Amino acid sequence: MYITYCRNQRTVDLEDKTSYRLSVTGGDYRPTWLIRVSDWKRVPGEAAVDGYHTLSYCWEQSGEVVKREEGDQNEYTVIDHGEHCIVEGYDVDVDYINGTCLAKLERCDVEEEVDSENKERNSKYVTWCEPMSEKTTLKHVTYEELLQQLCKDFQVEYLWYDKVCIDQSDKKHKLHQINEMHKIYSNARYTIALIPEVIIWDPEDFNEKVEQYGNCARRLFIISLSLMGCWWTRSWTLEELMVSKRILMVGTDTNMFQHSLHTPDAPPTAIDIFSESMLDFGEQMEKTGGSVNQALAQAHFRTSTKPHDMIFALKNTFGHMFDDIKISYSTDVQTAFNNFYRNIATKDLSILCFGSNRLPCGKWHQVSTMGDYNLPSWTGVAGCHVRERANITTHPQLSYTINKSMKMNIKTNRYWEISITKYEYGPYCSPTNKYTALKKQGVLLEQIRKISSARLMGKWTDMVRADKDTVLTEWSTNMNLFTKVYMTHYHDGLSEKNALTQLRPLSLTEDCEGEKCIVLPILLETKTLTHKKVDEYKYAGGTSIANFILPVFCKCSNSTSEQYKAVGIYLVGNHKYNKVSSTFNWNHCIGRDDVNPIQNPKDILNMLFENNCHEIPKEFIVV
Repeated sequence: MYITYCRNQRTVDLEDKTSYRLSVTGGDYRPTWLIRVSDWKRVPGEAAVDGYHTLSYCWEQSGEVVKREEGDQNEYTVIDHGEHCIVEGYDVDVDYINGTCLAKLERCDVEEEVDSENKERNSKYVTWCEPMSEKTTLKHVTYEELLQQLCKDFQVEYLWYDKVCIDQSDKKHKLHQINEMHKIYSNARYTIALIPEVIIWDPEDFNEKVEQYGNCARRLFIISLSLMGCWWTRSWTLEELMVSKRILMVGTDTNMFQHSLHTPDAPPTAIDIFSESMLDFGEQMEKTGGSVNQALAQAHFRTSTKPHDMIFALKNTFGHMFDDIKISYSTDVQTAFNNFYRNIATKDLSILCFGSNRLPCGKWHQVSTMGDYNLPSWTGVAGCHVRERANITTHPQLSYTINKSMKMNIKTNRYWEISITKYEYGPYCSPTNKYTALKKQGVLLEQIRKISSARLMGKWTDMVRADKDTVLTEWSTNMNLFTKVYMTHYHDGLSEKNALTQLRPLSLTEDCEGEKCIVLPILLETKTLTHKKVDEYKYAGGTSIANFILPVFCKCSNSTSEQYKAVGIYLVGNHKYNKVSSTFNWNHCIGRDDVNPIQNPKDILNMLFENNCHEIPKEFIVV
């Protein structure tokens, strides 16, 4: 396909970030080759004394996708006939009002052939619509000529662009560069994401403002448009985004510069999916290494032309974990997937930090692309991972291994056996009537919105004095607000006369009501940054909410042995983190008046499971 780039770009940012964008620096690492933008020549990476930039794009948007006639019939290539378009002199305020829309959406049959499973969400793309204004001119160019003009417009001197900077004919060099991509993107000054689906549909969007989360309407809409494009569905672009420190999103006629909310000395920014969790992963990589659940929250819904590319992208995202593992295109695909998941689960149990992938009405929230690889339940492919970074603490008595058949063997003598009940507004209680199901979802989302708005004003529900329905609504809001997944069940421990296990929410990948459910002493601690208002539409980081989660396992109903499936999470509680005393006040969180504030996660686990110790350690085989 061919795309359009309008030079008269309008920024979506709430304030001009040009000075900040031009002043940011990258790391000391330099790729083997870079492109010098002034003459578009490939030069050694050392030539970029003041740093370089990287490009993130969908290769099928750089020309016409065709199958190769020789070799692997599943191989595709892109032929560029120079039909990309650079637009000069377009004024959205004038031309749009006079009846000219810069672009329209059309179907792309070639893309449907390449990616038939995702044709519904990837079957539209941006093309030029003839202008009415005489001052507007069009120039048809190759993709690289379009990139050169874009880089000049945004004062980029050196660019890393894979098509030129990787010798595609040298397999050894190509494999080496693929394994270095996490270094290439993490050391860039910022990444340019070329997303033609991002476009101004109505200039009035730039005047309409909404107070929710400090965003203006145009920003929310532009981000939603990016979610429609193929850039948001590819495995490589996920890696490029999550290991980058900053990103400049360039659309057809509008752009947005974004950085993590945790970036020091950065101008205030609006809250969105990029700043809140994805770019934050890149920041966390240098400090703590991130956690695997953050990337898997997106990765399990991405696609790649070759199955191996998905593994390469994931491996590069967690580059700090894979110094001892080598992957190549000659490795059997199933073996590559198994090796990857076994390795990350051995090093990081945040892989268990996932919940339901269903909306309250029962529909899938996102469509998983991982169904062809026969992966075990503990990889979380049946659910959706929590986006926030997870710190892991396991009880010192617990141990686990993963064998060659991908079974996770967990040994512990501390565990809960719990009974659960389906939540009235959860996906497994949704009526068969579509209208009623959507109405039910609307009721729940409105309840969540009201409670979330109250939270921004500092108002919290008194859980001690509230009735059961109010408590359930509050926990449902907590589950969605702090984990981004929906509550499906709840555990009512009041009848068990155990203050630790009073009513708590669960988010499960299947309806396990009536089945034997187990909760193990693996503490998944995530922290959600709340925000305080800077002015009418901007927010800054405020208090951190600590969320304490435990993984849930359900016994396989058709298994003759003691085999279990990892099915989701149990939200123990959440509480504001006190930066002064560095402690957590658990009184409100778990309903105990006799527990002093606790700081050490291991002490928290001891407290939670002190009455659930069994004489003989039990082995749980998770498949």
